[in-house]
Amino acid sequence: MQTESLSIKNVSVIMAGLMLCLFLSALDNAIVATAMPRIIDDLKGMTYYSLPFTTYLLFSTVAIPVAGKLSDVFGRKRIVLWGIVSFLISSALCALSVDMLMLIVARGLQGACGGVIASSAFIITAELFPVKERAKYIGILASMHGLASLLGPVMGGVITEYVSWHWIFLVNIPIGMVAIWLLNKYLPVLKHASQTNKLDVRGILVFLASILPFLFCMVEGGRLLPWTSPLLISLLIVSVFLMICFIRLERISVSPMLPAGLLKNSIFRKSAFIGAMGYVALFGLILYVPYLLQVILKKDAAFSGVMMLPMTLSMVVGGMLGGALISRYQHYRRSGIVNLSIAIVGLLLLFIFGQGISMLQMTVGLLLTGIGIGMNFPLVNIAPQSVISVTQMGILVSSIEFFQVMGGVTATSLFGKLLGTSMSLILLLCIGALAAGLAVSCLLDDKKIKEGFARQHSEVHTIKE
Repeated sequence: MQTESLSIKNVSVIMAGLMLCLFLSALDNAIVATAMPRIIDDLKGMTYYSLPFTTYLLFSTVAIPVAGKLSDVFGRKRIVLWGIVSFLISSALCALSVDMLMLIVARGLQGACGGVIASSAFIITAELFPVKERAKYIGILASMHGLASLLGPVMGGVITEYVSWHWIFLVNIPIGMVAIWLLNKYLPVLKHASQTNKLDVRGILVFLASILPFLFCMVEGGRLLPWTSPLLISLLIVSVFLMICFIRLERISVSPMLPAGLLKNSIFRKSAFIGAMGYVALFGLILYVPYLLQVILKKDAAFSGVMMLPMTLSMVVGGMLGGALISRYQHYRRSGIVNLSIAIVGLLLLFIFGQGISMLQMTVGLLLTGIGIGMNFPLVNIAPQSVISVTQMGILVSSIEFFQVMGGVTATSLFGKLLGTSMSLILLLCIGALAAGLAVSCLLDDKKIKEGFARQHSEVHTIKE
């Protein structure tokens, strides 16, 4: 039985702790970006300018599904608390860095811990709340991404200018300590009747060895290394080979990191695809708008940041609104169609007016796109939760998040090569991605999703306060 017995008093403080977790993870790259020129100047590392970002992204991405499996085996509370403590330790190491090598290594560790706490926040929310309330709380959590994008650059600039760049990492510590106190005191320990203590160590290692080279190629291909580089081609070949090995290992594993039945399930595949397409469009816009404003229209960076606010704020509102609507009506197919249609209309406005767009027209386009993509976040997180046992909720939630991030990483790699040469093509590809997601949304089966949640509702687990 799901945890209807969880007291209302505890819900607010638990959600506060989980929101702080997700805020910490999402804030870190946004706050570092503003301070990076000063960091590079102090540490004399211009050659490695992109690597602090790259290492954080690589390790946070691969940590997401691993964290899901760990939480299924060792428990949600233990993993999230371990993740926050480790994140704070790695943040302190970043602040104490005396050269670029130390900063890059510390950022990799910080990224891995950030992936753990980000996925844990969504997993715990899925675990604690019955399906009729779950989407509402997931929507609230998802809004933390928008809030971090809004506050990160401002905090980074102010702290770097008036204190020191070291404090952009140390500011994580008081926030994290509050999250630790709230979750340690109020988050219950959930025990499942069929809880497993087995960990697929071999599968995890092969997965990491297969994904890390691929992500490195996607992020740094054409920048640190040319696409025709023998090293880059070799890494891609090795990545594909190891991924094939990983899939074969998972088929015979008694406790697979990624259950074979998950990828065969149509609801999971459709949700993962819709989520990935949403991230393709989102990351495309994050690249497109600042480049258009600063490089082509000759606006300054501050103005560019202000113009991104409509999309950021509308994503925050959209996440909460989309979650509330799904919680109330439980219309999954209809929600996907409406959400992505709104986002497509916003992108079409940007495409039609092109480089001659007025700031009012851009604001309207970004508002519509942001609210549509934001409303879709709860849908792609909730719908696939119907297909699996609550004992494996960790790997399911983290797998969806992993495919979303992979869509964003791939989009960043592709669209980064098109900047300045084919701006309109970037928008067309974003529209195409959302149109593909919309087409797949039409295939979602509300009846199957509701039947899955009904079966899940009958599973037994207890709460240990």
